[in-house]
Amino acid sequence: MYCKMIKEFYELKEGTKNAYQFIKSEVKEYDREQYRNYIEAAPFFRRLGGSEYLERAYTCAGYLVNRVISKSPDRKSKRIAKFYFWNNHKNEYSGH
Repeated sequence: MYCKMIKEFYELKEGTKNAYQFIKSEVKEYDREQYRNYIEAAPFFRRLGGSEYLERAYTCAGYLVNRVISKSPDRKSKRIAKFYFWNNHKNEYSGH
């Protein structure tokens, strides 16, 4: 596997405009092609009216997107996807 993604789901707290509360998280493993497809889908979701913020950093695999923050068009839900890349030298996933 190329990377591991931990996706966290948040919903807007009742009576607030920009405070989100954690709902759940899920873990998936992606190969290089799946990772690339996930990252390249950001402009599509922006055109639908949502908000996509791609955060890049130096990783063991190079200068890559390691965090994606997505907000729904109505701003009532938010998803944060964190990517951890496989480090062959340590035989483990390296964080950001």
